[in-house]
Parts: sequence; structure tokens; C-alpha cells
Amino acid sequence: MWRRRVAVAALASLLAAVLAVGAQAAPSVTDVRVGKYADMTRLVVDLTEPVEFSVFSLANPDRLVIDLTAASWGAGEGTQTIGRAGVAQLRFGQFRPDVARIVLDLDKPLAVRRAELLDQEADTPVSHRLILDLVLVSQSAFRATVRPSRLSEPATQARRAPPAEPVPLPPLKPAPKRVRHLIAIDAGHGGRDPGAIATNGLREKVLALVFSRELRAALEASGRYQAVMTRDGDHKVGLHRRVEIAREAEADLFLSIHLDRLNNREVQGASVYTLSDEASDVETAELAARENKADIVADVDLSEGYDEDVTKVLISMVQQNTMNCSAVLAATLLPELGRVAPLISRPHRFGNFRVLKAPDIPSVLVELGFLSNDQDAERLQSESHRSALAGAIVRALDTYFREPC
Repeated sequence: MWRRRVAVAALASLLAAVLAVGAQAAPSVTDVRVGKYADMTRLVVDLTEPVEFSVFSLANPDRLVIDLTAASWGAGEGTQTIGRAGVAQLRFGQFRPDVARIVLDLDKPLAVRRAELLDQEADTPVSHRLILDLVLVSQSAFRATVRPSRLSEPATQARRAPPAEPVPLPPLKPAPKRVRHLIAIDAGHGGRDPGAIATNGLREKVLALVFSRELRAALEASGRYQAVMTRDGDHKVGLHRRVEIAREAEADLFLSIHLDRLNNREVQGASVYTLSDEASDVETAELAARENKADIVADVDLSEGYDEDVTKVLISMVQQNTMNCSAVLAATLLPELGRVAPLISRPHRFGNFRVLKAPDIPSVLVELGFLSNDQDAERLQSESHRSALAGAIVRALDTYFREPC
């Protein structure tokens, strides 16, 4: 009994101390910024404490508004000219004593695809980070979310609009951590770089993008994943930039989607590659050399961003754990892919691929098959076969994340 009393007394003291600290620490905004990604615009708000927030849109002119409850502006009120990513300018200030407001003046109609409050690393000034991912929508879809209002905007606004009563979305409660994993999907090649070409003229860059979009849809439909694309159109994205996109998005995994080709047209089947200083065989070395030359297409050579000596040091000192996790991911993917498609002999291979060099994101390059093989090419043009491949990848990720590497 006395032990219980001592424990209760200790717990009460601890609770009182926690409440006292909490009472002193009002949420403060330390930074706010806008970034452009391959298929979205991202607003990031750094906070010292979690807050409740709501998001709504206003028209004439088009704006997106974020209200933060009981927050103050440690970063100072003001206006930033953006002029990209669909955002003309960013304005922020104290709307009311109990509400801090952020206003995005839009030059394109944007809607919120993801709104989430994330925990950050311990012992840092930024304890929480509010992430809003915005996507382009039609003007009619944007207008459908707008209703009149009687409230005005902060005094820091650069231009005033007719009074409008915001109709907020349901308040989004702070999440202790991200529930859904973010997957970076890298559709290989693009623009003037076609990649492999089948005998019937089908180009790797086209099929890789088609499958990447289908994989994104399958991942998001599961409700367990979100996806960011390194490219969502037929344009060139440098190999170094593909890795940067994944890292800027804070992706949990990086999946690079490709299709292979060989002079031997009898070879068929899927495979998964992970990073290695040295390729696992001559064919893999040739494949890695072809893929890495993608940065020289259009007379742009970015190879200086990957000094060989520095790369080796990073691999040996920084990437070892990431490489181990990449190997686990490859070993998880192959059985699932093998259930829906043939695999090549020794399907887990290694290569010095630049797109796999994110030091902190487990990364694999998935070869869906060979466009040089008629059977593979025919299968890969089938929507049902691609759907089976996407389903296999989703199942493999489910297995991988059950016991994080």
C-alpha cells in the first residue's frame, strides 16, 4: 500500500511539473516556407509546440488560408513574394490574439491533398512541423469550396479582398507522428532520353511513367501510403535532382522504376537492384553505365556532383545502414514480384546507380522486365499485368514496414 501511495504522490508531482511546463510553453511559429515538387506544392510551417489548425479557401482573389489556434509568430509577421508553384505570395500574421493566420495568394487554383502535423527530432527548436501538400485543380473545383464571409484578413496583407466568411474544413487534430509512409516513386528517363525501346517502338520512359502513376494510385488507395513523384510528365529530371526530391519530401523509401534491354532477346523477367560500389556482373555494369549517362542527355553533365572518392567515403561511413535496409527491401520485393511475373536468374543484383545514392533513404531500382523480349513487352503493355505488379509492390511494402529496418 505504501508503495502505491509513494507512486501516486510521485506521479502527481510529475504531472504537476508537466502541466506547469505546458502552461508556460505557448506554440510559436519559427519558420514558414513554400517549395515546389514534381507533382505538388508544399507549405511547411515549423512550430515549437503542436497546434490545432484549419484550412479553407477564399475567392476574388483566390487564396488559401491556414489558421493556427493559440499560436504566435516567433518568426515575425510579414509578406514573401513566391511567384512559383501556383503561389504568387505568402502572407502571415496574428489574425486574433488566439489565432495566427497564413495566407497563400494563388495564381493557380490549388487544393489540399495532405495536411498533417508531424513530430520532429527531440532536442531541437522545431518540435513539430505542419505539412500541407497542394495540388493543381480545376477552377470550378476550387470555387466549389468557397463561400462568403464576414471576416477580414490580417493587417499584414498586401492586398485586401471583399469581406468573406471562411468555411473551414473540420479541424485537424495534431498527430503524434506520421501514420502513412511516404514513398518516392522515380519514373526512369524522360524528355529527350527515351531509355530502352521495344521492337514495336514502345519507349521505356513512357511505360515507366504509366506504371509509376498506377503504382502511386495503388499506394494511396491502400490508405497506408502517400507518394511523391520525381517526374509526372515527359520531361528531363537530372539523376541528382531525383534524389534531392525524395530527400526534400522526407520520403521513407525510394523506388526507381525502369525497364531493361539486352541484345539477347530471350532473356525475360523482373529484377531488383541495390547500390554497390561495383556492379555484380558485366551486364549490370553496362546497365548502370547506360542509366548514369542520362544526365549527359541534352548536353548537361551533372557527374561532378558525385565525386568518386567522396562517394566511396559516404558509402562506407554513412550509407551502410541505409544499404542494409535497401537489401532487406529488395529481399522483400522479389518474392511478391515472383508471384505475378517471371524473375531473371539471380534477381537481386547490385550496381553503382546514382539514383540509389540517397544517404538516408533505403532505395531500390526495380526493373519490371525486358522490352527487348517480346513476351515481357506484351505483358507490360497489359493494364491487368501492371496492376498485379503494383499490388505486389504494395504487399511487399506492407511486409517491410511491419518490422522497420
